Amino acid sequence: MENSGLYLEERDANGNFSKAFYDIPHDSEKTSISTQVASSSLTKRIIEVSANDKKSYQYASIAGRRPSASRMLRMLQFLISVFLPTGYPDSVTSDYINYQIYDSIQAFASTIASLIGNRAVLTAVGVGDKTATSTSAMFITGLQETIGRLATISFAWRFGSTLEQECKKFRFIADLVYNAGVICDVCAPYFSTSRSVKILFLCCSGALKAVCGVMANGSRAALTQHFTDSERGSISDVSAKDASQETVISLMGMLFGAILVPFVNTNTEIWATLLILISIHLTTNYWAVRSVIMETLNRQRTNAVFAYLMEKTSPLMMESDLVDCEAVLPSRILSPNEVARQERVLESDGLLRWGSTGPVLGYASIGSFSAVCRMLPSEMSVRELLHLFDDARAGYVLWFEHGRVRGRKGSYVTVRGALVDFGHPHDDDSENYDAKPDVNSATETVDTRELRAWVHALYLAKSVRALHHGSGEVASLTAAREHVSRTLRIVDALFSDGAAAEALRIRGWDLTRGRTMVVSGSAPRVRVHGHVTSGER
Repeated sequence: MENSGLYLEERDANGNFSKAFYDIPHDSEKTSISTQVASSSLTKRIIEVSANDKKSYQYASIAGRRPSASRMLRMLQFLISVFLPTGYPDSVTSDYINYQIYDSIQAFASTIASLIGNRAVLTAVGVGDKTATSTSAMFITGLQETIGRLATISFAWRFGSTLEQECKKFRFIADLVYNAGVICDVCAPYFSTSRSVKILFLCCSGALKAVCGVMANGSRAALTQHFTDSERGSISDVSAKDASQETVISLMGMLFGAILVPFVNTNTEIWATLLILISIHLTTNYWAVRSVIMETLNRQRTNAVFAYLMEKTSPLMMESDLVDCEAVLPSRILSPNEVARQERVLESDGLLRWGSTGPVLGYASIGSFSAVCRMLPSEMSVRELLHLFDDARAGYVLWFEHGRVRGRKGSYVTVRGALVDFGHPHDDDSENYDAKPDVNSATETVDTRELRAWVHALYLAKSVRALHHGSGEVASLTAAREHVSRTLRIVDALFSDGAAAEALRIRGWDLTRGRTMVVSGSAPRVRVHGHVTSGER
């Protein structure tokens, strides 16, 4: 063994160099080791720790050329360890820091705006008014809290299941709603002579802020899960450090606001300051959510990915181009980064759009089976619909109709779908779901029924609009059935043998997390027992 000894390098949890250890044999010359360490770019001095008859141990502490630079570096490392997740930047995704910068700025502006709103609330409940009583203030506050909690329960019941897949949209809407609540707070004191109007403004503020809390907390949980690296990160640590950052920013905003607010007294000053703060708040929050690169497919991102795939594979949606599943090449799949640059923050819920900037084809929803049944024409039975999809073992059913959509010109295609467990065709009492799953290269089963149903709705709307001069009107039931069958074969060709799932995985999409296409609220799953034939009605 050479006499140069053993060199060990110690780094902290964030991967920054901390110390270098040297295990020096007894017969080695310390001067040679000293010369070797002194020439290192990582350190400039050696400290001898201990020495005995067998070995001498030395370690080198990190130090810069100037003591001031060393102190600044240590301070920076300390701040990183306190406010950023352990293991940063390897423990989080690449878009984490951009989001946190914008999020910190918007939190600072929001804190100051809330101080202006809180002052207005105190004025509205009677602070400074000799005729006001504590009982009256307690009544107003209690009513405001009651309305807010009822709003929390109602919103969570109605939209709680969509917060994860639409976390970017709801994160931005949460601040829109919060600022509306602050404006209600500021407006309340102007109606001091009308008690009912004043209470109405305060109750609206309580409801809006409560809804904001549900949206912000739900979307923040989804974003925290997204930012956390699955192998090297801890979701609890990322969440805790996010709370620490928000606490510091809020304290700074309160201190700055305590200095600023006393000088803002006239109506002009109040509204000018509030509008500036709200503008900063919303602008930075918009850029914060735009900087997020989600790796899961929601409805809007699915529209972009599969519209691009069809344009590159078969622009005219010809079945002959899609017979070979090798047509689903990863190069024809947009990456999460590419989709994020095109993604709209405030896209309408359930919109079928051809790509990110293409025309609107219609609307779709995947939910209740009864909604599909209500859309079926009178001459078509439920059994015929099930037979149509049972042959492909798709795991879902859907149907469509055309009509006008309120607020939009022209005619659009409306698609309703539902998840269906067909069971085993030879066992009337089977409880087994026998739909054909997609399998990726890691031999993990990926359930793509929801994704397939949404892609089918997109291609169906495109096919109907393209072949009927953009009107979406189908002349007969036979033509409608042919549209559904043809697009079903196209979707089945794309997803056969896990081709689409594998291509999506290669491009960085995660298909294993949560329900992404189902509408809000309950989405019952229908189980079909026994044989499904088209001859019976």
